[in-house]
Amino acid sequence: MKVHLQTDQLRAVLDSHGAELVSLQNSTGKELLWSAGTQWPRHAPVLFPIIGRLANDVLHHDGRNYPMTQHGFARDNQFGVLETTARTARFLLRSSPATEAMFPFPFSLETSWSANGPALDLTFTLTNTGPAPMPAALGWHPAFQWDPSPGWQLLFAEEETATIRRVNAQMQLTAARHPTPVHQKVLTLTEDLFADGAIIFESVKSRTVRYVSPDGPLLDLAFGDFMQFTVWKQPGADFVCLEPWAGLPVPATHRGEVLTSPGQMLVQPGDERNFSCRITAHP
Repeated sequence: MKVHLQTDQLRAVLDSHGAELVSLQNSTGKELLWSAGTQWPRHAPVLFPIIGRLANDVLHHDGRNYPMTQHGFARDNQFGVLETTARTARFLLRSSPATEAMFPFPFSLETSWSANGPALDLTFTLTNTGPAPMPAALGWHPAFQWDPSPGWQLLFAEEETATIRRVNAQMQLTAARHPTPVHQKVLTLTEDLFADGAIIFESVKSRTVRYVSPDGPLLDLAFGDFMQFTVWKQPGADFVCLEPWAGLPVPATHRGEVLTSPGQMLVQPGDERNFSCRITAHP
């Protein structure tokens, strides 16, 4: 089911399949999102209950093995539609026998959307509905239009001096830490920057970034409740992904229980975690 949200400064289209944002236009009608072309067939998937990829695509828990593909299953599941208005929408994914065959933890994951002037607000509410602690990672993976011309930048609100992390070809976190590519709050976006894959800001200070094209600012992305921030692009593709994360990929050396993997959230029974972000489109 497609849901349309609109103000006089913004138009957004959401798909209940994956609770995915599939179109975002500014006040002039300019499309900001990637087209989900053949190089990467998605727009802005939800990453849950893992980010990245497990060794051999298997989750280990309590002596049992569960098949789990890259970035988890939320992006490929149908969310229930709780509410839609001209400016708001709410979607819900609950655990089921199908999800528990991959992830043996009861949960609910709600996404709430609201269009306000030039801004689109998104809130994730993750609840542990089971009797045991639940390990999880949650991320949002929106891809925005980009082209190889010079002048594309990401402007951070704070100086980002901490080292960055990388993943290997299997999308697992490597142990090495690398110097930050941000200089005086500016990350210059070039094809070469992503030769070694995603850039993971494990200890990001900024709560807002501005995405700038050669013609000027396109959007601001605020991610106040998320702990990490990642920038990625597919080599040769005309998009850049700006990704707020809560949790990290499993380390490449980890082969044990998912509960013992560093970088995961651990949500206690009955607890909920809320993560909000906002895209503000420039005209």
